[in-house]
Amino acid sequence: MEKMVKFNELENKVLSVLDQLGNYKDILKGAENSIQELEKLQNEINSLKEENARLKNKLRDSQANNLNLNEEVKRLKVVNAMSGNQEYKQMMKQRMNKLIKEVDTCIAQIKTNN
Repeated sequence: MEKMVKFNELENKVLSVLDQLGNYKDILKGAENSIQELEKLQNEINSLKEENARLKNKLRDSQANNLNLNEEVKRLKVVNAMSGNQEYKQMMKQRMNKLIKEVDTCIAQIKTNN
């Protein structure tokens, strides 16, 4: 009878250990899944960083192109004003008046400093 009790105790302990082992397997599987998910997220972050750098370069190129186009528009307006286009002629006249006022202001400041 005593051997039977010890056998039952041993059997219960073995079953308990097997249950714990099953729990550890589940935990390990969850950890492996978490690691895989982390790796996927890191790959996605790296991909997004690369895309961000590419888009920044594209934006910088677009801004430079925009500046060049704005300068070209200004030159074309001047050409149109010189060619007799009435709308641009008025705009050019206003710009010239503004520049003349700035020059007059500079001359007046030079005279007062001397």
